Amino acid sequence: MNIRQATHAGSWYSNDPKTLRTQIQALLQRAEKSGISSVNGARVLIGPHAGYTYSGERLGEAFNVWDTENVKRVFLLGPSHHVYFKDKALLSPFQFYETPFGDLPVDRSTIEDLLKKRFKVKPGQPVFKLMSEEIDEDEHSFEMHAPFIYHQGQKSKHGVPKIIPILISGMDSELQNELVDALLPYIQNKENHFIISSDFCHWGSRFGYTKVLTNKSATLQSLETDLHSARLSSKTIPVHESIELLDRMALQIASKGSVTEWKEYIRVSGNTICGQKPIAVILQLLESYGSKQSGDVFKWLGYSQSNPAKSPKDSSVSYAAGYVEL
Repeated sequence: MNIRQATHAGSWYSNDPKTLRTQIQALLQRAEKSGISSVNGARVLIGPHAGYTYSGERLGEAFNVWDTENVKRVFLLGPSHHVYFKDKALLSPFQFYETPFGDLPVDRSTIEDLLKKRFKVKPGQPVFKLMSEEIDEDEHSFEMHAPFIYHQGQKSKHGVPKIIPILISGMDSELQNELVDALLPYIQNKENHFIISSDFCHWGSRFGYTKVLTNKSATLQSLETDLHSARLSSKTIPVHESIELLDRMALQIASKGSVTEWKEYIRVSGNTICGQKPIAVILQLLESYGSKQSGDVFKWLGYSQSNPAKSPKDSSVSYAAGYVEL
């Protein structure tokens, strides 16, 4: 069998099944104790993909809210960290994803169907292609979710769900529209769930992003005036607080469900949210689906930072957990 090796097990998370199960169960229980439990219809999740020491609490929140009763397959949308490509999205070439708990099946039938999709305005050009095995095994954005999917997915009446990993890199509006059109028939089926793998702000010189807010009451409309380089700003807001304000603005915009506002926020803020394009796809997909929920589209469960940055020489990555009820 063609199995993607769990390349980050033993470093980013434990490769021992017993140890890992104990850790994941503790993270899920922590979420439960804080009032975060399964929500009927929670079949769209968003969670981070850092090592569990950093992002485990947020993953515990996202996966504890997951309504697993009817899940049969999971579309995993994530950003590419090691290779750049455009005019297409890449799909996994493997039959299984290895986890310390067992092998997570890849839905080859759905992947074969997606590979047949062609651009409407560029007849013959495929929307999806297969990634190489090397690209798949180098990428961590799907792997960090795989043990949680396996652990929680066992509760489904269908057994452990199959996954469809979709890797996104360069994406213009045309590709975004095609991805939404391709995925729209699937979101209409309650057995199909969607998970977006994304960290939030990557801040510091090493990430090439050192912008800070100078106004705690900044809005999307005032960002161009209120956002400055940390090196040039006579800031009054601590860096880590500024990062959180920027991220909270992103969360609020995602809650509203407007893909137009989301893309405008990314353009103006430059916030280094690695999964910003998968998030844009899911927001447009939800708009096209016409989700019926009242109030917020994305509901947020928790937020944290790897460490409190104080100056551009510091590095900080933010993490958030959320879901959509459909």
